[in-house]
Amino acid sequence: MYSAFASTKKLLVRKSKIQDPRPDNFVFRLHYQFTFGFLAIAVILVTGYSYIDSSGSAIQCMLDAGVKVPGSIINSYCWIMSTYSLPKHYEGEPGKNIIAFGVGPHHVDADEYSIGERLVHDKEEEKVYHAYYQWVPLFLSVQAVFFYLPHFIWKTVEGGRFRKIVAGLNATLYEDQDVDLNNLVKYMNRRMRPDMRGEHRWWAIKFYLCEALNFVNVIVQIAITDKFLGGSFSKFGIEAASWSDIEAEDRVDPMYRVFPRITKCMFHKYGVSGTIEKFDALCVLGMNIINEKIFVFLWFWYVILATLTAINLIMRICEMMFPNMRFSLVKFEEFGIRDKKIQPETLSSVLDHLAYSDWLLLYYLAQCMDKTSFAKLVSRMATFLSDEGDEKDSLKHIDDDDDKEGEKIDRNSTLRSPTSLKNYLQSKSPFP
Repeated sequence: MYSAFASTKKLLVRKSKIQDPRPDNFVFRLHYQFTFGFLAIAVILVTGYSYIDSSGSAIQCMLDAGVKVPGSIINSYCWIMSTYSLPKHYEGEPGKNIIAFGVGPHHVDADEYSIGERLVHDKEEEKVYHAYYQWVPLFLSVQAVFFYLPHFIWKTVEGGRFRKIVAGLNATLYEDQDVDLNNLVKYMNRRMRPDMRGEHRWWAIKFYLCEALNFVNVIVQIAITDKFLGGSFSKFGIEAASWSDIEAEDRVDPMYRVFPRITKCMFHKYGVSGTIEKFDALCVLGMNIINEKIFVFLWFWYVILATLTAINLIMRICEMMFPNMRFSLVKFEEFGIRDKKIQPETLSSVLDHLAYSDWLLLYYLAQCMDKTSFAKLVSRMATFLSDEGDEKDSLKHIDDDDDKEGEKIDRNSTLRSPTSLKNYLQSKSPFP
C-alpha cells in the first residue's frame, strides 16, 4: 500500500517556477495540483480498503444461524441492491432500545397477518437507502478529472508560448544568455508601441477564462456532491463541527447519518413450499469509516477553495482598474525585500508603457526568470524608452531647423530673381 501512496507524491510536489517556467499562480495550482492530488489519494484509500479489512469485503452481513444462506451471497446481494436505515430509529440509545442509529425492528401491524399463509407484510414506513458507497471511487475519480480540466485547457490554448518567450532565461548563467536577453528586450519593446499594445490580449483573456472556469467548477462540484449524498453535503461540515456541542441524549453523529456503519438489508427467497420468505439482515459497512472522513475534509476544502478562488477573481478586477496595484505586485514579486537593483522610477517608466495583458506577461516573467536576468530586462527596456524619447526630441529639433533653413532659402531665392524682386518690392511698397 505504501507504493500506491508513494506514486501520489509527485501530484502534490512540483518544481519551482525557476526550474519549470509556467504562467499560473498559487490559486490555480490549488485546483489542478493539490485538489487533484487529494482526490487521487482518496480514491486509493477507498479502493484499498482490503488492506484494512483482512476479509477483503467492504460489506459484512449477518443472518440468523438457522437461515441456510451462504454469507458470501448475502454480502453480494446487499452490496448490489443497497442497504437502508430507518429514520424513526435515529432517536434512542444504542445498546438499549436500538442496535445502532437508524437500525431497529420494523413496525409490524398484526392485522396484516394472513391466516392461510405464514407471510407477514410489513407496514410501509420511511426508509433511507444507501447505495452511493458503491460509486464513491468512481465519483471521486470523475471529480479529480474535472479539477484538472481547466489546467489542461489552459495548457492546450496557451500552446507553450510563455516557455518560448522565457527562452532559457530562468537559468542563472549560460553562454548565450545575453543574446536571448536582447531578443526578449526587443520583443517586449515592440509590444510597447502604440500600434502593438495589447497584442497579448487574447493570451490574457484565455487565462482569465480558465481561472473563472476553476471557480465555476468548484461551485458545481459542491452542488453535485450534495446531490450525490442525498442533500446532506451542503451542511455536512457545519453539522460535523457542531456535533460535540449538542446534548448527548439528543445528538446523532451527522457522519453516521450520512455514512452509517451498520445498516439493514432485506433478503427474499422462496421457501420449501414456494412461499416467499423475507430475511432481515444486519450489515456492517466498514468502508464508511473512511468515506465519512474523506467527505468531511472535502467539505472544508471546497469551501476554502471556493473562497480563495473568488478572492483571486476580485484581485484580477482590481489589477485591471488600478495600475498602482500592478506596480506593487511586480515590485513585491521581484524586488520587495530581496532585491534593490532597480529603482522604482525605472520600473514605473516601463509599466506605464505596457497594456494590462503585457503587464501580466511581465509579471509572470518576474516569477520565472533568473533575478539578475529580469533586472537586466527591465533596465534595458527603460533604457530603450529613454533613448527613443531622446531620439524623437532630436528629430523634432532637426525638423524645426530644416523648416527655418528652408524658409530662409526660399526668401533669398526670391530676392535674387529680377521678376520676383520687382513683385516683392511692389508688395512691400505702401503706395498703389
